[in-house]
Amino acid sequence: MADLLATLLFFGLTRFVDQTGQITDGAGVVFYSSSPREAAARIDKGIALLKAGKVDRLVMVGGHRPQEGIVGSQEMALSAIRKSGYGARISADVTSRDTISGLQNLADQPGLTGARQLVFVSNCMHLMRAKTIYHSVAHGGPPARSACAKSSLNPIDIWKRAHYEAAAWVLYILPAKWRDSILDRLRGQGPTATQAL
Repeated sequence: MADLLATLLFFGLTRFVDQTGQITDGAGVVFYSSSPREAAARIDKGIALLKAGKVDRLVMVGGHRPQEGIVGSQEMALSAIRKSGYGARISADVTSRDTISGLQNLADQPGLTGARQLVFVSNCMHLMRAKTIYHSVAHGGPPARSACAKSSLNPIDIWKRAHYEAAAWVLYILPAKWRDSILDRLRGQGPTATQAL
């Protein structure tokens, strides 16, 4: 019962993360999801922001999975280009494999040069963590806003996502060496580790 109440409380609190109505300009940062439904919702939200003039470009981040032979951010960028026709305004960070590396790489993304603010696009539960991590790694980067993509309201999906987020928070607070070791096992070695070999 306590677990269900905690899940419900967390889900409720994350509803306040969405700042879509306050966004006036910026560059969209769309986070990868391995779920086709979630990825499509995030792409659709990014395109909607682009069409509304709330962002002037989109950069997809995350999903570098060398052991699976995929680059999720690139696949999402191609999908967004096909859906929207805005090829010149959509790019991908092809090296980030998780939220932390995606946010650490933002400063090096040519697609984000000169952005007055960043607009993070994902589901609300993930955005709470993403903004916290961004503030710890940004070191003077542009301010960040949150735009929640449509997510499942199925209670089982909510429960699963809340527990995924709890595990991700635990991973985030671990020492970097431990965290990288776990991510290497789950998602393959990051580009830095591969280049060091």
